[in-house]
Amino acid sequence: MKKTLLAFALPLAACAADTSAEPAPVEPASAVATTSADAAPDFAWPMSYDFLPENSVLVFSATQGWRHDSGIAGADAFWTRMGDETGMGVYTTEDPRVFTAERLAKFDVIVMNSSTGDILSPAQQAAIETFVEAGGGMVAQHAMGDSSLAKTWGWWEKQLGTEFISHPFDPQFQEADVVILASGHPVVAGLGDKFSMSDEWYTFTQVPDGDVVILAGLDESTYSPMNKVYGQEDLRMGPEPSDHPIVWARCPGEGRIVYSALGHKADAYDVEAHRTLLTNALAWVRADGPGCP
Repeated sequence: MKKTLLAFALPLAACAADTSAEPAPVEPASAVATTSADAAPDFAWPMSYDFLPENSVLVFSATQGWRHDSGIAGADAFWTRMGDETGMGVYTTEDPRVFTAERLAKFDVIVMNSSTGDILSPAQQAAIETFVEAGGGMVAQHAMGDSSLAKTWGWWEKQLGTEFISHPFDPQFQEADVVILASGHPVVAGLGDKFSMSDEWYTFTQVPDGDVVILAGLDESTYSPMNKVYGQEDLRMGPEPSDHPIVWARCPGEGRIVYSALGHKADAYDVEAHRTLLTNALAWVRADGPGCP
């Protein structure tokens, strides 16, 4: 699955008096390259990895696009607390080098925690694809749906099945009704017909295409789907909750994926219905047997 600024004032007289000093030697380019702080060390597991049980959950939250610091922290806390309470192994990381077949062998679920931008090499993308399609699970959260990663990763673009447009900014965070659209599905068990919460509500170009199960949608009459600050102003997708999906599931190969657009801020993880949704999603993506109709 962070400076202290020092300011130095040098007297002008001292600068003028030192005109005879020789210039400092220039460090060879080769030396600079070998001592650069940007040079990544070899990948190594922390000592705690040896105590991580089999079938653990990997929570990954690297970003190169927008970074949802509050929501990422809230999700990390949610998943790690679940690990504490259930004994489930949880490993959180922002290092994409974890994505190889060998390193993923200890996990049965990947949580993509609002990852954005061009963060994965083709080999790392392929490792995730193989992991999922061979029977692994994935829970993709919030900014995984903003299309910044999908634009550099065709497989994820297909799984998402739609394209992000924008979100409201009048105001940005609003209370809205999330309406359950697949009442018999295990991911939405215990949520009733609908639940309400405050969040940043994504709008997409269309209902996701392909073999997808739409689990929940937004009732646009319960919030203002407008953004008069930038980009497209009218963010309505349609009058029915089924016109505006917000949580959906897929089953590529033998695996299972749940995408949820919820979770922009940490307080979203205090909402009991959202916690239930994520708990159910984890259980479903790691379950055996046929997943999607």
